[in-house]
Amino acid sequence: CGLCEGHARGTCCVLLEVTARCDLECPVCFAGSSREAPEDPSMDTIEGWYRRLLDTAPGCNVQLSGGEPTVRGDLPEVIARGRDLGLRFFQLNTNGIRLATEGGYAESLAEAGLNTVFLQFDGADDDVHRALRGRRLAAAKEQTIERCAAAGIGVVLVPTVVRGVNLHRLGEVLDFALERLPTVRGIHLQPLALLGRYPDPVAAAA
Repeated sequence: CGLCEGHARGTCCVLLEVTARCDLECPVCFAGSSREAPEDPSMDTIEGWYRRLLDTAPGCNVQLSGGEPTVRGDLPEVIARGRDLGLRFFQLNTNGIRLATEGGYAESLAEAGLNTVFLQFDGADDDVHRALRGRRLAAAKEQTIERCAAAGIGVVLVPTVVRGVNLHRLGEVLDFALERLPTVRGIHLQPLALLGRYPDPVAAAA
């Protein structure tokens, strides 16, 4: 993935939160994002972030995050603005819902300069998605990967790992990824952070 490539060549990786809004309300959300959230950062604000990166860390990889970045109607322009200013690598943290449901959206992001999708992917079937995200998402994840493949965008699968929910099923995620090479370029595990919000992660995810 872009982050690994950056680390390998000594390039920093910077995460920018371009929205606090989200079209899911996951019971295990670390960010506490929701449909009700503060106003998104303006394009001028984001350009200011880009210029600061170019001044302090030229050549860094940029990871656009949130919230769910695809709720922004101007996300292709956000990516294109950074490309025009000279930033070289863009990765998108996303649940994949808009990529799956909106024809041509993956192509618009690719044309803007997106390199990689960092895809929320907790498991290969809906039992896991219902537990951690509150709804069926397996078909949407599959569609997202197919549309990224058609658009020439690489994908990294990102499971939130919870003991008793999907820790014992990570082999299925690995098999899923291997079957979808070379579009799927890696797996990035994110163990659930126990910070007091969910003292019983299994109960919280159920």
